[in-house]
Amino acid sequence: MYHYNADDNIFVAEDSAANAGFAYKDVGNAEEHLYRLMRTVGDRSIFSLELKRGAVDWPTYYHLTPQRANIVRPFRDLISSASVLELGAGCGAVTRYLGEQGGQVTALEGSQARARVIGVRCADLPNVRVYCDLIQNFALEEKFDFVTLIGVLEYAQMYLQDADPIGALLRHARSFLKPDGILLLAIENQLGLKYFSSAPEDHLGQAMYGINDIYGKDTPVTFGRHELLTHLHHAGFASTALYLPFPDYKTPATVIYPQGYDLAHAPAEWNLGTLLAGAVSHELKNAARPTFSLEMAWPLVVRNGLAAEFANSFLFACSQTPDGVARLTAAHAHTLAVHYGCDRPYDLGKETRFTVENGHVQTRTRKNSAAPDAWENEVYEPGSSWFDALLRIVNRPGWSTNELVAWAAPWKAALEQIAHHNPEFATEPAFAHFPLLLPGNYLDAAPNNWIIHPDGSAAFIDLEWEMPFALPLEFILFRSLFLTLHRVTSCARPAQDVPLNLGQLTMMTLDHLNIRINAPDMDNFLFIFNGFQNITAGDPEGTFSRATQALETASLPVRLI
Repeated sequence: MYHYNADDNIFVAEDSAANAGFAYKDVGNAEEHLYRLMRTVGDRSIFSLELKRGAVDWPTYYHLTPQRANIVRPFRDLISSASVLELGAGCGAVTRYLGEQGGQVTALEGSQARARVIGVRCADLPNVRVYCDLIQNFALEEKFDFVTLIGVLEYAQMYLQDADPIGALLRHARSFLKPDGILLLAIENQLGLKYFSSAPEDHLGQAMYGINDIYGKDTPVTFGRHELLTHLHHAGFASTALYLPFPDYKTPATVIYPQGYDLAHAPAEWNLGTLLAGAVSHELKNAARPTFSLEMAWPLVVRNGLAAEFANSFLFACSQTPDGVARLTAAHAHTLAVHYGCDRPYDLGKETRFTVENGHVQTRTRKNSAAPDAWENEVYEPGSSWFDALLRIVNRPGWSTNELVAWAAPWKAALEQIAHHNPEFATEPAFAHFPLLLPGNYLDAAPNNWIIHPDGSAAFIDLEWEMPFALPLEFILFRSLFLTLHRVTSCARPAQDVPLNLGQLTMMTLDHLNIRINAPDMDNFLFIFNGFQNITAGDPEGTFSRATQALETASLPVRLI
């Protein structure tokens, strides 16, 4: 039985003393900060800039970033008209998104400190009910279309008194499903590639903890794909479909669908390796000193058909019936992957889907603010990005500035061919003296957006940003080169004369390319650079953005080996 706490908008178990032993909390009392924040902000929506600006550290960022909800966005169309039970709802990052989609949402959280955050966070959503109770004690006669276990299963053996706590939790979750219902299970992969590179185990914070397989009965525990599938089948799930969230399930930017990593049946031009290499830069918890280049390793993993074995996280869709997940996979039978614009204000965010049409890959994009069916079709450009070529250089020990210059020269030449002589384009007065200008939509014409086709031809892709004025070639080269170098998450030790500071390395490379920027022009460049970073991040005007700070502080992430 439950009583309703109207002040916090939660249903609390009558025997709340039974929950006293559940004291899961974040370091630094994040729950109290989040509760006060939810009480004071005017906008509690999933893309609220007020909430985003309320993050003060990793735990609060984790609970407030809209990227958390990307783990269920692939199923949005089905969830919007469904009943959903969220087991272990945390502080409501996913709950809020589910509620905004319009379905009937029941959120269960064992910690009252967290449950009340969810209750206040979703107080304006009448379709969301929040319960505070232990999962093992929770009992409702209602059955649901979807049940979620997102970042929960790994804690089962810490809180469930059962000879088989993993199986017990999975069976309990299954008991809430309708006959054709779906369990969505998200968890880290014990054999995730980043953990081999010495990234700390997520729950215990120690490198190689999971790889060395030293979990105890009183610690969280994760599993590899085969072992987790065995647990699911033993718990009564007859069919499963595996989706791969990258860089992980906590803040996914990209989700690979089952057909996206089944390379035996995917179109030949589908380049999953480059997509996964690009996802590495979105990882927020990489190793400080990785043992190898994750960007270089992912294409190798993909070529050998091992993406599902070494993905950092899993997202399983599970059904009690042999063909139960068929309706789920049928809804996106032609989708290979989806990518979400990361950490942006709502009106600047977009969704990119990679689909198969008539045997070929096609790219479809839709802005968050657009109608659900307002997709724009774009040509999928097969090949590898020029960023891939950079990775091959900087991961060879002793690489030099000359190699970097030789790599940048063809990209610079491609931009020069597109540039127009001033004054063919209208530009800012401060840029009127520059001889070569590029259209405003070439702001993001960076090496990672320059695709080299198998036949040697090339094309710029994903030019989604557009400035209202033409931009100097020098600005595009400066901004794009720095941001591209900043995307590299690790590299081999370069030659002694290569500066380790990224800002200095950028300027040295430009100097070797005969691109020289005087102090007044650099001030103007930095003004545009910083202002644009603030717009895309949703930060107040005048904020000294992290990217701008990195121009002075960021260094090459040189590996020890």
